[in-house]
Amino acid sequence: MPRAFAAVLSGLYIIIMPAVPPQQRLTLSVERARVGRYEQAEFRIGGVPGCSNPYDPAQADVRLEIRTPSGGRVVMPAFYIEPFAIRAVSRGGRQVDAFLPVGEPGWRGRYAPLELGTHTVEATARVGGKVLRSAPVQIVCVPSARSGFVRISRRDPRFLETSDGRAFFTVGQNLAFIKDTFETTEMLRRLAENGVNFVRVWTCCEDWGMAIEARKSAWSRSWAWNPPYVRDERGQTWVRVGAEGVTAQPNWRMLLEPGREYMLSARVRADAHAALRVTIPGSDGSVEWPADREARRHEYRFRIGNAPETLEGLRLECREGTAYVRDLQLTAAGSARNLLWDADPDRPILGIYNQVDCAMLDKLVDDAERLGVRLQLCVLTRDLYMQRLSRPDSAEYQQAIKDARNLMRYAVARWGASEAVAAWEYWNEMDPGKPTSRFFTEVGEYLRQTDPYHRPRTTSSWADAPADWKHEAIDLANMHWYMRPAEGERFRDAVQGVLEKAAELRRAVPGKPAFMAEFGLADNNWRPSEYAARDKDFCHLKQGLWASALSGLSGSAMAWWWEDIHARQGYRVYKPLSSFVRRIPWTCGKLTGARAVAQPEYLRPIGLQTNEAAFLWLYDSRFSWYARVVQGKAPQEVQSASVTLSGLRAGRYRPVYHDTDTGVDTTGAAVVASSNGTVRVPLPAFRGDVALRLTRMPTAPGGRR
Repeated sequence: MPRAFAAVLSGLYIIIMPAVPPQQRLTLSVERARVGRYEQAEFRIGGVPGCSNPYDPAQADVRLEIRTPSGGRVVMPAFYIEPFAIRAVSRGGRQVDAFLPVGEPGWRGRYAPLELGTHTVEATARVGGKVLRSAPVQIVCVPSARSGFVRISRRDPRFLETSDGRAFFTVGQNLAFIKDTFETTEMLRRLAENGVNFVRVWTCCEDWGMAIEARKSAWSRSWAWNPPYVRDERGQTWVRVGAEGVTAQPNWRMLLEPGREYMLSARVRADAHAALRVTIPGSDGSVEWPADREARRHEYRFRIGNAPETLEGLRLECREGTAYVRDLQLTAAGSARNLLWDADPDRPILGIYNQVDCAMLDKLVDDAERLGVRLQLCVLTRDLYMQRLSRPDSAEYQQAIKDARNLMRYAVARWGASEAVAAWEYWNEMDPGKPTSRFFTEVGEYLRQTDPYHRPRTTSSWADAPADWKHEAIDLANMHWYMRPAEGERFRDAVQGVLEKAAELRRAVPGKPAFMAEFGLADNNWRPSEYAARDKDFCHLKQGLWASALSGLSGSAMAWWWEDIHARQGYRVYKPLSSFVRRIPWTCGKLTGARAVAQPEYLRPIGLQTNEAAFLWLYDSRFSWYARVVQGKAPQEVQSASVTLSGLRAGRYRPVYHDTDTGVDTTGAAVVASSNGTVRVPLPAFRGDVALRLTRMPTAPGGRR
């Protein structure tokens, strides 16, 4: 692929690629011509003509067109990439990310075949009025052990399933702010080991985490935004450097290779004579550039020592006077890629996608796929869209739709071929008062046409949003709810709070998947509760998980405070729940709320049943998390308890008791449901809670069981 390079001309950010002769065909190659079913194949596309912004499909519409073995046609958008390798460096006794540019920018396509057999793939490109096409390439799809993509169940639309028809009930957690892929991989590994199969991730964090489209600047941070900017008479932005100096601090650790030559360059001017000193940590010195009223471009070539060095700060100081800096660039010998592109004060925020963070998401998606964890990706940075969505008839609203469509197209192209991506979430916690219906309709229809795997689409709001939950282009209803003192009894009893909120959500959307996508113990300002650290056993989380999982929702409540769970190794609460819900026939179309009454009366049975099975969690309501953690009450052993169920077919049933702390199953003696469908099941002695799986025993030949 011809080299591409970035430039800034009169305040316009342009990605310049060498022109390609109009008669040249596209080239198309594939890494592996034999792939498993639901496994992604990656293609390289060469010969695409240059344009000012390759992320805008109005300028460069590059696609894969696939003819399937059955004669069907699939279209998959392609994507522009500036590849980075992620290397580990040691900081504070642990391994953290450092980013190394590798290869050259270019075009890629990813596609996961759904059918066995030979698929014929061609690349097309529409750029600047030209239409180019490649010669066809073939891949062969062979059987695999993969289960495919997540979709709404075709038998029971309240729940999810995978392409092969297997039920997919989510046991999940948030892992929202991705700051380091090595730490994130370790979290994913621990979650997967303990049965978690679903994680909600933000790609929209601004500069406190991964964000594909967001303001990220080397000169300031969003939480204390005060960059040293001044504008000239032409509207261009310069960085002011006085005697106190400023530091260009990249948002990422860029890895500089030992022995390789680098060139730092910038335009510099001053109100009067000045001398600008630039110091590069890890290099073999610093440089001093003279400045006066005429803007001049200066260059400095340097090498670092014998070991790799990360560029984590570039110090600029003015020995005398005041200097102004613009077009600061750092490139390696033999490459035109600017390692300091976040130092451009006029860098556009919308429509240019952060390639370092895209590399982070590549790794996260690959890790999740390897570990068997599915992801709900929250893609759009809310604050770039919220104010523009105030009036549906405005030009700003229409532009917001266009911007969102372009980014969602890029997401489909780059990550849509991975079965690890389960759902697209537009943004985190939009203002529920905004008139977003038109947005959901138009962007949702675009996604339906663009994503050939038809993933569920969802959104979230900072308060309950029944209109969003019910919207026909929102496939998954997401609720966020936190246990706060202002909630009264709902704060003190996680079970009561979760059940009441789950019932509210289910009443709004009785026939579509519904989730408590954020859940946690918080103070009234939604900060971590002072009681969380005192809850050594994560009792509040365990009770919330079990109550939500058996409430009729489509997955367990998703904890928010992932860093606390990781630091205190709270992952153990997931495994017993995961092993229990795996045996529930979620997509059979027959699940209803359990008709159960327990004795003693302080036992609260929560669960689901069909006419031949029941799945219950029995909770000692005397010992809520608040009673145990705040009031210091230790659960007492419950003996001689029982639960009576109705609505079952007559016959013999086998009870299996599930220890909610260890996940160990114990089979009990068979019980008999009477002709009116009622059965009493004795419970073993337990403390706090116990789970029960009751299934009808098959009839033996001759009518015996």
